[in-house]
Amino acid sequence: MKHLLYSLLGILLLAGCKEDKYNVIIPMSDIYLSAPQDGATIDLNDLSTDEYSFSWEKPLENGAKLFFCASRDFKQTVKIDAGKSTSFAMSALAADQYFSQLGIKAGQEALLYWTVKETGNTAAAASDARTIRVKRMSTKLLKPEDMAAVALAENAPETAVQFEWDTTEWPESTSYSLCFSLDPEMKQTVAEQSVEAIAGKSSLTHEELQALLDQLAIKRWTSNSVYWNVKTNSGQLVSRSSGVLNMTEMMRFIDVRGDEKITYRVARIAYSDGTSLVWLADNLRTTKYPDGTDIETANYMNTPASLGEGRVKAYGVHYHYDIRDKIAPKGWHLPTIQEYKTLFAEAGSAEGQWNVLKDPEYYESVKGKAHLNEWKFNLTASGQWSGSAITNHTGQYCYLLVTDDMSHQCILHDGGATLWSPWTTGAPARFIYNEN
Repeated sequence: MKHLLYSLLGILLLAGCKEDKYNVIIPMSDIYLSAPQDGATIDLNDLSTDEYSFSWEKPLENGAKLFFCASRDFKQTVKIDAGKSTSFAMSALAADQYFSQLGIKAGQEALLYWTVKETGNTAAAASDARTIRVKRMSTKLLKPEDMAAVALAENAPETAVQFEWDTTEWPESTSYSLCFSLDPEMKQTVAEQSVEAIAGKSSLTHEELQALLDQLAIKRWTSNSVYWNVKTNSGQLVSRSSGVLNMTEMMRFIDVRGDEKITYRVARIAYSDGTSLVWLADNLRTTKYPDGTDIETANYMNTPASLGEGRVKAYGVHYHYDIRDKIAPKGWHLPTIQEYKTLFAEAGSAEGQWNVLKDPEYYESVKGKAHLNEWKFNLTASGQWSGSAITNHTGQYCYLLVTDDMSHQCILHDGGATLWSPWTTGAPARFIYNEN
C-alpha cells in the first residue's frame, strides 16, 4: 500500500513538473500604437510631406524606443530613441537614412514592421506591431550603386572608383565636388573633393578616398556607412537624398614619430565570442619613441642586414625588455600574455591552426603548408635578442614582448599549443588598437 501511495505521489509530482515545464510566461510590452494605421504608405518622394510622425497611447517613464524591422520577428532592427512623449517625428531625410539601414536601396519599396517598447524593457514581446509600406527617395546619384561595398586596397592605391550622377538640371558650365560625410544631410563634417566631370562622370582613386575618410570620425578598420553626394559650384546638392557606401578604409596604419613615418599593415581578428580586435600585423620597425626622440642604442637591436632586406623588414626591430611599455604607438597597447593566449587559442581551433597567423615567406618552418596567413596577421619567426645577438630566427620560434611584469620574460610560440615564457634581453613587438 505504501509503495502504491508513493507511486501515485510520484505521478502527481511528475505531472506538475511537466505542466510547469511548458507553462512559459512571456512578458509583454503593454504598449499600443496609435498612428500611422496598419498598412499605411510612406513615400519619401512626396515633396508635400516634410516629416512623418509615429505615436502610441501612453507616455513611458523610462522613455520609448521606436523599432523598425524588415521582418515580423524584430531580430534585425533599427532602434530610435523616441523620448518620453507619446509620439516621435522624423524628417523625410532622417526616415530615408533609417530605412537604408534595413537594406532598402534608393527608390525601392519595402514592407516594414514597426513597434514601440520602453527603454530598459526592450526584451519584452511587442503587444502591438504594425506594418508600413515605404518607398525610399529616388536619387540622382547613379554610380556606385546605392549601398555598394567599397574596401580600399592598401596594396593597390591607384585603383579607381567611378562616380556618376544626373546632370540634366544643370548647365554644361557647372563644376562639381564630391562630398562624403557620416551625416546623410551633409550638415556635419563633410570631406569634399573637387573633380573634373565629363557628362556627370568622374573617379577617385583608393588613395584619394582614403584621404577623404581620414577627415571623418569613422570607426577604424571596419565597415562604415558613409554618405556621398555631389555639390555644384553654386553650393547646391545634386540629389535630395545622399547615397550610401559601405566603406572600409585601407588596412594600414601610418606611424608618425617626429620626422619618421612608417606604414604598417593591420588586421581585424574576429573571435568566436563575437568580438574582434585590431592587431598591428607587422613587427614594429621604429627606432624612435612615440614623441619622436631617438631610442637609446642600448635599448634596441636591428635585425642583421646579412639576413636580407626582406627579413630585415619582416622581423623588424628587437626592443629591450625595459622599454617595452614606452614604445607603443599612440592609441595602441602592448598585449598581455592573456591577449596572446586568447589569439593563439582562437587560431588553434581554426582549420590550419596557427598557420592562419603565419607569413608564408618569413615563417620558414611552415613554408608550403596549407592555410598560411589566412588571417593576414603576417607572423614571423624573427627570433629573440639574447645577450649581444639575435638568435633562434629563420626557424620555428616566434618571440614577442608582452606588457606583463615577468622579470625579463617574453612569450614564445614554437609551433605548438603552449605559449612559453623564456628569459630574454629583448624581442620584437606587436600591438593592439584601443578601440574604446
